[in-house]
Amino acid sequence: VYNGVGDHFRPVPVSETAEFAAKHQLPEAFVLILGNTDPKKNTEGMLRALDIAEKKHGFTPTLVMLDLDRAYLQSLLDKIGNPNLGGRIRLTGYLPNRELPLLMNRATIYVYPSLRESFGIPPLEAMGCGLPVIASNTSSMPEVCGDAALSIDPFQPETIADAMFKLWNDDDLKQTLRTKGLERIKQFSWDQMAQRMLAIYERQR
Repeated sequence: VYNGVGDHFRPVPVSETAEFAAKHQLPEAFVLILGNTDPKKNTEGMLRALDIAEKKHGFTPTLVMLDLDRAYLQSLLDKIGNPNLGGRIRLTGYLPNRELPLLMNRATIYVYPSLRESFGIPPLEAMGCGLPVIASNTSSMPEVCGDAALSIDPFQPETIADAMFKLWNDDDLKQTLRTKGLERIKQFSWDQMAQRMLAIYERQR
């Protein structure tokens, strides 16, 4: 029985996100990641991928991240040997769930480089907002994302770097993933989850 995606994760007009974007000083185009300090979220791997993308492809997008401490971020950048990457990383601070769709609707691509997940709702939330998704090929994520996301090996930062560079520069691929993502999330609603759980209970009566 699959989890669901909140109805508020949906495409919205640019006009509805303008105030939010101005408040958080968001750039016109950016890569979004919801990384945090949990090792399985692979924030370090994502930063290594950003470093590789710069050195291998000359690809230097702005990376927007959520509730992460700047000092912790700088320690990771020092660890990977590129402390200057911090200048291209925007930290929004904590955002309530109701504001996440506003952020996702402003992003250019979404990367979910998690090492493992029991399910993995965030890439589906991004799909619901019409955001092209790059997601890991481990644990539950291939089953959840299907062919609606560009697949990467989260243990190999170079594959993340290559996927970001490819998707950022391929408008046709972006549109294909948007279309597939919006179709994919129809399989994941809380109503469907409740109905399936109820059916299981009914069979066990």
